[in-house]
Amino acid sequence: MQKSIVVGGFNKEQREKNLEKLKIKYAKKGYKFLSFKENGALKSIAIFEVDENILKKEKAKSLYIVAGIFILLSVYLFVKASV
Repeated sequence: MQKSIVVGGFNKEQREKNLEKLKIKYAKKGYKFLSFKENGALKSIAIFEVDENILKKEKAKSLYIVAGIFILLSVYLFVKASV
């Protein structure tokens, strides 16, 4: 599956630096760099190939974080209401 990621920067040099940072960051996660489309300041896109299992793990991780925050907020409100 392909995933598009926006590469920001006001000039071409900044976008190239950000692209290199993105390549390193996403290579650690298991993504494979495919191509880069230069479309201007906030429209340039890096395209990565990623396995669906990796995407599922990332979604599950974010879901656990949201659920944890919700539970902590619920416990806090419950304790505050009962005092």
